[in-house]
Amino acid sequence: MLDLLTSGLVTILAFTAVISVVVIIHELGHYIAGRWCGVHAEVFSMGFGPTLFAVRDKRGTLWRLAALPLGGYVRFMGDAGAASEPDQEKLDEIQARLGADADRCFHFKPLWQRAIIVAAGPIANFVLAVLVFFALFATFGQSTQAPIVGSVRAESEAERAGLQVGDRIVRIAETQIEAFPEIMTEFMLRPDEDVAIRIDRDGRMIDMTVTPRVTRVPDGLGGYRERAIVGFGPTGETYFRRLGPIESVGAAFAQVGRVVSLTGRYVWRIVTGRVPPNMLNGPLGIVTVSGQVANASIDNAQSAGQAAGGLAINLIQLVALFSIGLGLVNLLPIPILDGGHLVYYAYEAVAGRPLSAKAQAIGFRVGLALVLGLMLVATWNDLVYLGGLGS
Repeated sequence: MLDLLTSGLVTILAFTAVISVVVIIHELGHYIAGRWCGVHAEVFSMGFGPTLFAVRDKRGTLWRLAALPLGGYVRFMGDAGAASEPDQEKLDEIQARLGADADRCFHFKPLWQRAIIVAAGPIANFVLAVLVFFALFATFGQSTQAPIVGSVRAESEAERAGLQVGDRIVRIAETQIEAFPEIMTEFMLRPDEDVAIRIDRDGRMIDMTVTPRVTRVPDGLGGYRERAIVGFGPTGETYFRRLGPIESVGAAFAQVGRVVSLTGRYVWRIVTGRVPPNMLNGPLGIVTVSGQVANASIDNAQSAGQAAGGLAINLIQLVALFSIGLGLVNLLPIPILDGGHLVYYAYEAVAGRPLSAKAQAIGFRVGLALVLGLMLVATWNDLVYLGGLGS
């Protein structure tokens, strides 16, 4: 019972730390851009719910620490709600009351400034990810596995295709392969498809076709996931290299680019019906993964110091990955999200006038329905995963 309580406490603390950092950085991006553009922020809240502590700065912004440390928000002058949709009655009242000072209101700012403020949230998430990966690469270097076949499972698709131990995977479809994890990624995106691959076998280039089959496999975190696999594994050899500051910057941007590319390709293949949406995760999934990573870091450590170090490094990596995810989700062209606002601004730039208040209101309702639908799918995936943890 004590172990269960300890594990649960570690899970809660890990999730709280990860989600709070990611969301607060996102909101700080909006806040900093808004301040640069002269927009007045009425409230910056770290957390939700009842206020534990609050202080108002010299600019009139109320900084509050709330009871539920699950992210936060910034509310600019004139915002009606969390989606920052314009409250027309309030805008009219502000403009009449403040006159020229209404320039501090977000919705009275020039189009380009509003677009910068909205885009600054996701951009802050990507910047955070780059900084995290830079720090990790500069401190610990970079390790990877060569794309060489180290084992072939009997009666697998790999064996039927003719793959042999020692083969180097050079290309999958149109993608050049540099490291073994890239192989798994390419197959994951092509379940039950005939995939052309090119291998280097003792200096000879050989083309063949394999078919990744969806299989239930361990995910390394105590559970199982359905993955499209071919049936071969790496050699087990890890290649490590130290990186200087300049190399670490390049590696950090490359890592963020890979995650963004993979996510974009996966979402596109969901939209086109080529892969199932079973890898979409919601809040329960974030809680679960945070807890699994945190508890595994502690359980696998040989000492308290090693546990603390491993826990910190793994949670920092999670922060980077979830930060990229939050940035990408918010850039989706769905009204109520930052990407939806940018679509409205694009229309305003082309048409020379904003979309009507009625059309915007309808868009926000449709956007809310889409977001809730995505959350339902993601939550269902989370529940299916949680249901299989003990099996």
